[in-house]
Amino acid sequence: MAQSELKTAIRKMIQVELDAMHYYLKATESMQDEGAIFHFTLLAEEEQEHARSFYEIYPGDDLPSFEKILSDSTANTPIIKSLDIGLVARLDERQALQLAMKLEKELEGNLRKMALKLNSVEARAVIERNAESTLSHYEMIASDYARLYEDIKDKPA
Repeated sequence: MAQSELKTAIRKMIQVELDAMHYYLKATESMQDEGAIFHFTLLAEEEQEHARSFYEIYPGDDLPSFEKILSDSTANTPIIKSLDIGLVARLDERQALQLAMKLEKELEGNLRKMALKLNSVEARAVIERNAESTLSHYEMIASDYARLYEDIKDKPA
């Protein structure tokens, strides 16, 4: 992967992680289950740390500080702007957990594909650690889902 491609990919991953953080924080506002709220809050914190780990391996000095990126990320991205706050507020725990599982699985797959394309051992290691953490996120959410909805027949795969 060329240096410019790596920079673009890392900038994108920083934003993806921050978008996930904002999703988890917004989703907690509509949840009633304390376990799910706890896990989503923890996931939001971990997504922020993932974004920071990508920031730290960025090869260059053309990014603003991480704190500036974090503060600017709250409502300035297309994903956050297009987020239907009313829809998110209407998600019940089951729907929020299902969506979170889907997002975490997709992100894990994308991270693993990205890691395979990298020549930088350091960058690959960071991305692979994030992929493993993302898989752990999926497993934690799936555990909450099973705890809350084990009798429901239509569990996601």
